[in-house]
Amino acid sequence: MSMSRIRKDEIRIGQPLPWPVYDSSGLLLLSKGFIISSERQLEALIQRGLYSNRAAAPLRAAPPPETKVSPFKMFDHLQLRLKRLCEDLKEGTQPDVPDRILRFCANLQHLCRMDPDAVLGAVHLIHEGQYTIIHGLHAAILTELFLRALGISAEDRLPVLAAALTHDIGMMDLHDTLHKQQDPLSDEQWAQVRRHPKRSVEILEKAGVIDGIWLETVLHHHERLDGSGYPFGLRDEDIFFPARVLSIVDVYGAMIKRRAYRGSLQAKEALREIFLRRAGEVDEHLAKIFVKELGIFPPGAFVRLKNSEIAVVTHRSGVATSPIAHAIIGPRGAPLAKPVKRDTRNQEFAIHELVPRENTVSLNLCSLWGY
Repeated sequence: MSMSRIRKDEIRIGQPLPWPVYDSSGLLLLSKGFIISSERQLEALIQRGLYSNRAAAPLRAAPPPETKVSPFKMFDHLQLRLKRLCEDLKEGTQPDVPDRILRFCANLQHLCRMDPDAVLGAVHLIHEGQYTIIHGLHAAILTELFLRALGISAEDRLPVLAAALTHDIGMMDLHDTLHKQQDPLSDEQWAQVRRHPKRSVEILEKAGVIDGIWLETVLHHHERLDGSGYPFGLRDEDIFFPARVLSIVDVYGAMIKRRAYRGSLQAKEALREIFLRRAGEVDEHLAKIFVKELGIFPPGAFVRLKNSEIAVVTHRSGVATSPIAHAIIGPRGAPLAKPVKRDTRNQEFAIHELVPRENTVSLNLCSLWGY
């Protein structure tokens, strides 16, 4: 394969690569369509040396129309990729794992830009899979949307997203046990839980992670403002700012998932728990922004409308209490042939109450979100 070196001005930040990219030895670094999200990432890759077989790419009179990719199908693919990354992290034998995780985070940012309401729907509706993997993926999505609402740049969000993906790598096996366990935690299990931030950092450092923001966010994500957290019992301003963000995301993500010993909390209940019952533990200012970003009825929530229909919230409207929903069950309890869009700002379709997820009706997420 004849390859030529790529110049920096041939790559556009935030745009899909038009060809696969290799290093000087012919090892594939980036697939066609990968999106480089920051100047720093591009500089690091250029210094490494990027090559491509651009001559082999077929010429087109015009680029093909952009296809609308389902975030829900991408979500399944991301789970598989993250599982492999976490396994490689634990083995600690592949030096490129930190770079691969940051590339994964850049892909996740693209997904969140493409359709943030759909990915929020995925967080609230897709819970199948290995707990540490699905929880890490949910945490990274929520962190991306949260930091974006805080005005943090895409480049500066990357190491915090990496921390969100990997914050529980130190208790990956224990997580799967606890997820199915109905008995109270043993003393040894509690000790492992309290050690896991340090253990996670040890695994990351062994794998070659040197980014201080990434490592410190993982280390402090269970610290609490009132000093009740672990592993150091830090208070107030001693707690790293990105860790304050991740602590809110981590708590929320855990509460909306079902465990063997309890059901999942509905989104509104989980947000109330964070804002009221955990007052003093988490940053109140950040908690307000998090609640505002998600909305009282975030995408993926099940609601009963004023006309007695059951609907799934699909899009935020800018009004926290009045999102866009799609009715799936009619007023008399019969499933509808296809989802019907309802703007809950209209009093006829105003939200009456949250309801538990309707498991008797098969949900087609692609249809609900128009994919």
